[in-house]
Amino acid sequence: MANEVYANGREVSCKRAEGKSVACFPDVCFTPGPSPSGVPVPYPNTGLATDTTHGTRTVRISGQEAMLKDKSYFKTSYGDEAGCAPKRGVVTGAVKGKVYFTSWSMDVKFEGENVVRHLDLTTHNHASQPGNTAPWPYLDQMAIDAGGGPCKKDILKEKTACTDYKPYGNKNVCRDAVLRDRVPKTATGAQSAAERASANKCLAARRCQLVPFSPKDKKGIKGCCPAQTPDHLIPKSSFYKGSVKGGARLQGWKKYSSRKAPCICAEGGNNTNGSHGLRHSAHASLSKVEPGDINTLENEASLAAESATLTFPESKCNKRCIEAQLMNGHMKMTRAQAPKVKYSPSGSKLTSAEIKKLRAKKRKVG
Repeated sequence: MANEVYANGREVSCKRAEGKSVACFPDVCFTPGPSPSGVPVPYPNTGLATDTTHGTRTVRISGQEAMLKDKSYFKTSYGDEAGCAPKRGVVTGAVKGKVYFTSWSMDVKFEGENVVRHLDLTTHNHASQPGNTAPWPYLDQMAIDAGGGPCKKDILKEKTACTDYKPYGNKNVCRDAVLRDRVPKTATGAQSAAERASANKCLAARRCQLVPFSPKDKKGIKGCCPAQTPDHLIPKSSFYKGSVKGGARLQGWKKYSSRKAPCICAEGGNNTNGSHGLRHSAHASLSKVEPGDINTLENEASLAAESATLTFPESKCNKRCIEAQLMNGHMKMTRAQAPKVKYSPSGSKLTSAEIKKLRAKKRKVG
């Protein structure tokens, strides 16, 4: 649709969008009851993009205004109508109040103001600041889900390259690439597996579509082949204060799950062998921050995506598509407005000459 405009891989909120901030909870309002002031009752509240007010003046999406940081709002919200005792909302004194965004794109602006997107946070039932609720995500579309944005070409490429393979055809890509057995334990075996995967056009194309760590898939459709390793592009240790075994997660990452986190299919049973090892080495060599430093999720996603495109040049993945998938997958596991992670590299560092060689190979492949 024409209103599918993306910023950082997430659809921009506008008056023509179908996005919603659904069932924001709790919106506590005084409700008629035994006492004159009423009884405080928590309600789930919903705001709709179609109620966009005070949006852009000159920039239009499908002929309608787009939402802007602080300036714009949804003119009403729905769900707390029963909280109609005299005081109404416990904080704002309102019901059916406005919806404001509390997070936004840091680098995409319309008319000099930051735009708001899918997965950005909102607060509901405003009469003024603050709102009557805790922050709650606005949901619309991600580029990878919509088959558009920065992932459009990668999605089409996979469908073209995998025409003969399941789920489009009848052939099994893992069998054809001889990747149906266990993950190779030796460096030689890992390198051989990496070469077979890269030579298979379907598997090369499917690298661009990230998958959860588990489960694996013997057909190579919804997960990695049995002989491949799902590689966390943003290492799972990035979400922990210390070691992963210690169990103490960084602030805002209580719901982080390494099994659900987006991974790229690589070859090699550890972070030193095969394409798995090379990807980790690239990640360790490209950053401008030191190990253990706190970084924004967006910056870490950009670094991780760059390491993937350098490691797998034959896949010709769009870096912005990888970034979008990383942001989408991880933002589902946090409610933080601007989530931070720890830079946590592993594997050996590459020399500057080795990095130049990888970049040259990527340029040559095109």
